[in-house]
Amino acid sequence: MAAPADRPPTLARVGMAIGVGVVLVLGLVVAAIRPNWQVDPIVINLPSARPRQPPQLPHVSQSGTPSMRPLPPPGQPPDLSWIKWVLLALVIAALVVLLGVIAMRLLAVRQMYAARPDDEIEVTDDVLPDLPTLQQGAVTAEQRLLAIGNPTDAIIAAWLALEEAADASGVHRRPAQTPTEFTADVLGRTGVPTEPVRTLLGLYLRARFAATPSSADDLATARRCVRDLADSWQSFARTEPTQDRS
Repeated sequence: MAAPADRPPTLARVGMAIGVGVVLVLGLVVAAIRPNWQVDPIVINLPSARPRQPPQLPHVSQSGTPSMRPLPPPGQPPDLSWIKWVLLALVIAALVVLLGVIAMRLLAVRQMYAARPDDEIEVTDDVLPDLPTLQQGAVTAEQRLLAIGNPTDAIIAAWLALEEAADASGVHRRPAQTPTEFTADVLGRTGVPTEPVRTLLGLYLRARFAATPSSADDLATARRCVRDLADSWQSFARTEPTQDRS
């Protein structure tokens, strides 16, 4: 059993807590019952400053005696709105001059091309290629087909040999023609059958642009086409002297 001396501190603490709680409850009740608090603002009236008149400078009259009359108000600033119109006119004039210069240059270029003589453009529709040059090109193409092991590279190299021969055959390529079109045109002018030319051209285009490589059969077909072209040109070369004698 606890000693009697230990009870007073415990009772004092409990009583203090109860008292604090009662005070808080009463405060809340009073705050709920009483109307809203309102504090009137404190207004302090300070003396306002009186406007001061600007000092009047003495005005010198024509007679030379000073006068205390006020000076006249300053004049209005000058109107500068015309400046923007001047700038706009200058810009328009510069654009007109620039367009005129461009038009004159274009007209001069057009007249220059129109004044070119027609004899500068060589008409090659009736020009026949040199058969010995094409025969040598066929020999080179056959050698490349045999020497290069890769069928794709061999077919491309063989066609390029024919392109070189066509370029040296005496026929001039038109500006609109590609080297491939020009070579096919030159080969066709010799009178050879169209089948070996078209087949060899198709093999070349496939070897150069297709994703799949050329095969050994393609290489054999290319060799056959080159031999057909060479045989045709040799037969043409043998018949030409006979025609000349007749």
